[in-house]
Amino acid sequence: MSLYKARRISSLRQSLAYKLPRKILIRPDRLKGRYLFRSAVRRVLEYMEWITEEEIIEEISDDVTINIRMAQQRDKIEKKLLTLKDRSILLVRPTERSSADKVYIYDLMTKFHAFTKYSEDLRKDLAAACFYQYLPSDRVIVRQGHKARNLYFILNGEVNLSKVVIDDLTGDKKVVDMGSIHSGDMFGEIALLHTLPRTSTTITKTSVDLLLITQDDFNKILRSNLTKKWDVLRDALVHFNYFKLWDEETIRECCILSKLKDFKSNEILLGDGKGMVNYVHFILKGKCRLIEHMLVRERPSYHGMQYELYDSETFRPQLQRVPKKIAESDELESNQFDKSIPKSVEIKEEDDQLSIVTTTLLDVVKGWHEITEVAEILMREPSVTSQLRYPSDVRTIFMQICTLSRGACFGLGEKMLYRRVIAITPVRCFLIPRYWLLEHNRANIWGRVKLFMDLKYPTKKQLFNEFLLNRKWMTYKQNLVKDAINRRGYFHSNVTIHDVPYSIRITDEIDPKL
Repeated sequence: MSLYKARRISSLRQSLAYKLPRKILIRPDRLKGRYLFRSAVRRVLEYMEWITEEEIIEEISDDVTINIRMAQQRDKIEKKLLTLKDRSILLVRPTERSSADKVYIYDLMTKFHAFTKYSEDLRKDLAAACFYQYLPSDRVIVRQGHKARNLYFILNGEVNLSKVVIDDLTGDKKVVDMGSIHSGDMFGEIALLHTLPRTSTTITKTSVDLLLITQDDFNKILRSNLTKKWDVLRDALVHFNYFKLWDEETIRECCILSKLKDFKSNEILLGDGKGMVNYVHFILKGKCRLIEHMLVRERPSYHGMQYELYDSETFRPQLQRVPKKIAESDELESNQFDKSIPKSVEIKEEDDQLSIVTTTLLDVVKGWHEITEVAEILMREPSVTSQLRYPSDVRTIFMQICTLSRGACFGLGEKMLYRRVIAITPVRCFLIPRYWLLEHNRANIWGRVKLFMDLKYPTKKQLFNEFLLNRKWMTYKQNLVKDAINRRGYFHSNVTIHDVPYSIRITDEIDPKL
């Protein structure tokens, strides 16, 4: 063989040699032959439960057993929630979804209340990036100690949580059941946000439909928003000295369970069957007032009007005698307050009557209008106080015990019978579950705070005595004004009602005709 021919063959092989490894490395995206068949069989077996759904015939038969079977089938399919069309669209890869698919998935998320804690714009981004996963029962979703890679939302089904705990004394490991979560719950957010390993193992109890957000999509869409909210919760803890000795893990757990809540003016925060009774409220901004009501019976006598505490349970009131002059003040005060009550609250009955008198533990004249407005709201809104009926001579007295400002707390389990907390100004509160707070009760600090509040708050007997004292003071002022008016005819004076400051005229309810 000539040298030229050998070089030609060698160069030809070299020119075609690069195609051989390239052909080997290329793998088509689609499976072929038996591999495609195996993949199809696996998918059919995996999705057999919802692929074989049968349509229910809505016609009612004369046979009772058939109707019962149809109702059971209808309930079974309604529990699945997702239809075959829903799952088909959810299985489309995020990169291949059209605009119509994204809108459809967003509507599904709205229907199932998925990711409702996020804003609408964030939910639209999640609809374009989320993945769908169907898992049968007894499948492990995440395992304790593993790295967090996804955020999960349960569309349908039930999941069990368990945790492996090591005994400090013996070193033995035991599995602790941490309960279960159901459709509508979300998990995996905190581990992704703080780059922490999984704290528990999650196993499907039934077949479940999941929406999952990958770590990359979580960082792009949700991380900045969640970081801002997390910083707000941490800053809220800084305002209180109770939490300064907590470690990072305890603070993180507290922020997970806690929430911020805003209240409007004159809104009931706690009491009268309203509010979040299982949460301890820490005031971040604004002012509140603690108001207690008591029942007082009026009985006219020769020595004057008698006031007694009325007990609706025992019917053994405690008697207190008040001078006769106070009775005139009571009639004037009751008439003034009854005018401020809307007609919708008035009850026209012969035997029973609902009338209200208000006063404060502080200065009655100073806080008269504020307390009457609050009392009017309490009696207008459906509550325990407004729905009770008493004899015609029994009145409901609202007393302001104290005011709560920034840094105060309530809801630790202190005595709240006949009491309620009402916002004076717009209020923001930091709410922590009471059960969790009592678990982290170092040096019994929360028990001491509760005992302090119970000791500082006045008893009903003290409130009643303060009520009588305030009535005497109002009577003295009114009599003093009347005496001054009656004596003005004997002395020459150019002083008129317009010389009295307007604030005093409003507060004391002086008749402008005088």
